[in-house]
Amino acid sequence: MFAFGTAGYMSIEGWGVLDALWMVVITLTTIGYGEVHPLSPEGKAFTILLIVSGLGVGTYAGTQLTWAVLDGDLFQAYRKRQRRRMMRKLNNHQIVVGYGRLGRIVTRELTDAGHPVAIIERDPAVAEEVAAQGIPVILGDGADDDCLREVGIERAQGVAITAAPVAEAIFVTLSARQLNPEVPILTRVESDEAAVKARRAGATGVVSPHIMGGWRMAHGLTRPHTTTFLDLATLAEHDDIMLDEIEVQEASGLHESTLANLGGRYQHGVLIVAIRRRTGEMVVTPQASTQFFMGDVLIVIGEPARVRLLNKVMRGQISET
Repeated sequence: MFAFGTAGYMSIEGWGVLDALWMVVITLTTIGYGEVHPLSPEGKAFTILLIVSGLGVGTYAGTQLTWAVLDGDLFQAYRKRQRRRMMRKLNNHQIVVGYGRLGRIVTRELTDAGHPVAIIERDPAVAEEVAAQGIPVILGDGADDDCLREVGIERAQGVAITAAPVAEAIFVTLSARQLNPEVPILTRVESDEAAVKARRAGATGVVSPHIMGGWRMAHGLTRPHTTTFLDLATLAEHDDIMLDEIEVQEASGLHESTLANLGGRYQHGVLIVAIRRRTGEMVVTPQASTQFFMGDVLIVIGEPARVRLLNKVMRGQISET
């Protein structure tokens, strides 16, 4: 409108650019400073046309803006940009695909334990529910490579695929494995056949809610005290005891050390119940003379503060002497 009006006054009245532009501005904004120069009849007719056109354009723009606000388009666009910024900041996070009953429990346990989590969910209403909790969420299909990239699959520490349909879970597993060959992937399955397919697709582990539920109920009946103890040690809601795994890293300088070398300072309040060798061998109830090597994983249980302290030792963040 400004360009049209400026060109019109220059052509009809023979004014310069500045005078013509000024006339357009005071006309369309209804400031009303008066005419720059006396207008000819043609100029007055053009001014009427300019005012009517300006009102029409302004009304249309206002209507569209109002509809955009009422429909939530602007708000949704703002929320989407916010979520993308949150996703770009994620690193060493856990990805949960599907926010159904199982996905909710997985997310709760991870967040309670202090792990950053991002969700992929295909149901818009559920995705909004997740976003309202402040958890980064992508609305889409977990098998879609673009969704996996947007949620930071390349930087993820782990992926939990909790989607119920077997075919969907396996497709998501395959896509995630292709985009990140190293990330641990746990996939929900409902049968032994599905477990085999999921592992072929790239799952590092499979979980059957029915098998796990059956195991928990059977052991709850036959070994109730042991089961209660394991609940205390593994559930994030219990903060007086922690069961954890700690990898021996090169920075610790403890390659080929023994458990006795750690000394009482770091073993006090912590029990090392097993060592998972890099070869996959599991050493149960290791002795003080048992050696551990870089890349081994110590399975420990104890007071949370002491477990975290030992973790720092194995990362080389604290000297063991």
